[in-house]
Amino acid sequence: MKRGRLFTAASVVFMLCLATNAFGQASPPAAPATPAAPGTPATPGTTDTVDRFGPANITGERGPAGPVPLPGAARFELRPYVTVQERYTSNVDLAPDGPLKKDDWITTVYPGISFISNDARFGALLDYRAGFNFYAHENERNYVSHDGLLNLRYNPDPRLTFRLRDFLQRSDEPRPQLFGAGETGGQLTSYAGRQKYWRNVAEPAVDWQFGRESTIGLYYRNNILRNDDNNVYEDSTEHYISPRLTYWFDQRNGIVLEYGYTIGEFDLASPDLTGHRVYARYNHRMGATTTLFIDYEFLLRDYDDPGNDYIVHAPTVGIDYRFSPTLTATAQAGYFRWEPDRGEDDDGFKGLLSLTQRDRLTTYSLILEGGYRQDEFSADNLGFAKYYRGSAIVNHRLTERFSVGFIGIAERVEYTQVDRDDWLYTVDATADYRILRWLTVGARVGYTEDDSNTDANSYDEWHVFLTLTASYNIF
Repeated sequence: MKRGRLFTAASVVFMLCLATNAFGQASPPAAPATPAAPGTPATPGTTDTVDRFGPANITGERGPAGPVPLPGAARFELRPYVTVQERYTSNVDLAPDGPLKKDDWITTVYPGISFISNDARFGALLDYRAGFNFYAHENERNYVSHDGLLNLRYNPDPRLTFRLRDFLQRSDEPRPQLFGAGETGGQLTSYAGRQKYWRNVAEPAVDWQFGRESTIGLYYRNNILRNDDNNVYEDSTEHYISPRLTYWFDQRNGIVLEYGYTIGEFDLASPDLTGHRVYARYNHRMGATTTLFIDYEFLLRDYDDPGNDYIVHAPTVGIDYRFSPTLTATAQAGYFRWEPDRGEDDDGFKGLLSLTQRDRLTTYSLILEGGYRQDEFSADNLGFAKYYRGSAIVNHRLTERFSVGFIGIAERVEYTQVDRDDWLYTVDATADYRILRWLTVGARVGYTEDDSNTDANSYDEWHVFLTLTASYNIF
């Protein structure tokens, strides 16, 4: 533990030194980064090379997408890189207080390579890295991880877009990634334990643009989770297909219609399921900066015996407002009603209040939200839950070379199909400094906690990361 405290203190001092050095620089700010796809928040404190393993904006979530700008007039980029990361965790298994709670040091070496190609007809991003993970206290935990991303776009006609994204991961990280359409990055977790698993998500899609803002498309997702210890942790396979229509009657009035069909297959305790989702939204533009909307979502889950089938109704109304080209806000309010075949109905608030800023120096996302979600294809598989969540994600570029970030999230989750409620918290401070054109150093210090109504599921953890990344542009 003494080593952990020294490491944490050294990291804080290191971040302060970076800040002191950055304030003394006279370099102008860098040009703004490539805008992310809709629904894709930036990850503060993470360099481009280190964390590409999420949806990239070569395709976008839906609709025709243009090429991603590359530096200068380049159409291709081939970049090998290597990252060395030292991590301290005060609770390696996210275990409750007691004899199972152990700290550890994890050293990881990530050799990787990325390739980007972009023009009006074809776009491609291929990125792969292997991770050689070494645990200081328990060598039997050492293993090789894998992260791979394939993201393709093909436009045989400017109005016709074929897209394919595939994400492959081999990991023992207890904080899972989000893999649904439009979702990125890590999520808070109530899952405790560190076990190895494979995850592969394939997402092909096609869209036809038949009007200035009108598209029709088809999206499919194949989401596979396989655990090394599948006698304890649930293996699962998700098949999801969704036809989608966006149609604008005129410049002010438009609709969005979506249908989704899900097949869920499980190998342990969870019953297999089929699901249906119907979504409709009407948009009315009051002007160039304001859009009013009303939407409705219907969900049905049909489980094999002995599962408990249910339906969900969720109407909301809202407004999107653009204060400036870089500052946008959304306010949305409604409710949902959950109606199971067995047991009492439940309902709750469903809404969103968000403020997002993206400019050349500062990006931030401030969000208050509440509603429901379904945990069906993770190692937990805890089912339907209602939640309330507040988050603040900020990244500020102090100079051309130095940026700092902050992540703060608090979440309340109330599960309806199991006797469990959780308060989840995480706070992280981050910093990145580009020492040379090809060399970047980063640091992250943070805390996460699950305060559950069951002691066995409660945990807290302090963590510190120091990362050094070297990369080289071949062309």
